[in-house]
Amino acid sequence: MTEMRHRLAGVRPDLQTAVVRILEAMTRLRHPMFIVEGVRSLARQRELYAKGRTAPGKVVTNVDGSDPTKARHSPQADGYGHAVDLAFQGEAPWAVSHPWPLLGAMARALGLRWGGDFKSLKGDLGHVEVP
Repeated sequence: MTEMRHRLAGVRPDLQTAVVRILEAMTRLRHPMFIVEGVRSLARQRELYAKGRTAPGKVVTNVDGSDPTKARHSPQADGYGHAVDLAFQGEAPWAVSHPWPLLGAMARALGLRWGGDFKSLKGDLGHVEVP
């Protein structure tokens, strides 16, 4: 629980509540998840933006961090981060075989946007954010 609270530090309180509800529900359904990342620094956002561009790996974000309002993980005007990334516990946390659509349905039911619905960046399945 301490690790979860640490990873949610600086995230909007209503999003924190929604994420905890999702994690509890997924655990009850025997699909335990964990929080990968909540609030990101500008340096971290730029590091992720470089992936698939100037650094090895595949593209994981289309937001370079130059406009913090577009980087939903960055603190917004209210001082809070508006996004959290989740993954499934186990050996292959990002495997497509996990019930990602279930995460999406839960996120939508709680009034959140799910990264699996994004048109510009396919495959951001663990991302949930405040609309």
